[in-house]
Amino acid sequence: MDELNHIETDVAKEIINIGLGKAADSLSFFSQQKVIIRSSELILKNTNEAKDLSKKTGDNIHVLTTDIVGELSGVCFLIFNEKEVNKLLKISLPASILEDEEQKVIMSDAILKEADNIISASVITQFSNLLGFNIHGGIPNMDIMSEKEVLPFLLSRAENSKHYLQISAQFHTEEVDFSPEFIWFLDSKFIDGIKEFVKGKSYLDKLKEYTGK
Repeated sequence: MDELNHIETDVAKEIINIGLGKAADSLSFFSQQKVIIRSSELILKNTNEAKDLSKKTGDNIHVLTTDIVGELSGVCFLIFNEKEVNKLLKISLPASILEDEEQKVIMSDAILKEADNIISASVITQFSNLLGFNIHGGIPNMDIMSEKEVLPFLLSRAENSKHYLQISAQFHTEEVDFSPEFIWFLDSKFIDGIKEFVKGKSYLDKLKEYTGK
């Protein structure tokens, strides 16, 4: 694999963090409390090396899937365990709904899909803006499965992707902290796009435009 060097990896992580920062702003409005999201780790490997992609345990792993549509093909996944789902619902729903199990179940599907839509769309938009790809995210889908089913499910959707990008996304609010897994399967155009972006002498200035630093 034509791997990213140290600088290119840092740039990819910074683009992701810009997207996650935008997502945090949207989720703050959505949940009516301050949300901070940062990525703590970025792993990029060949798809044929994909093992133990998810460390989530339990029987109710929530996997949200968003197809990347346009010049850069691929699919991204946002993965929560049941405890993390409940934490997200806690900051997103009023107590009256949280105490009504039937209403909670009904609303949880919509909340999770909206959260995935916000997060995935924000990151995809930054790659589109900074790398010049004409791409967008499709409508998210959600599946609930056991931990043993997660890896086969992810790989079944990644047959045409050469690489995967694994991100540990840390959510912080005044009330809760949790870390869903963020996994993208991508084609080689992603690698090429990062490399071309870093070749440009003004890439740091472009990043500053989006970070405000």
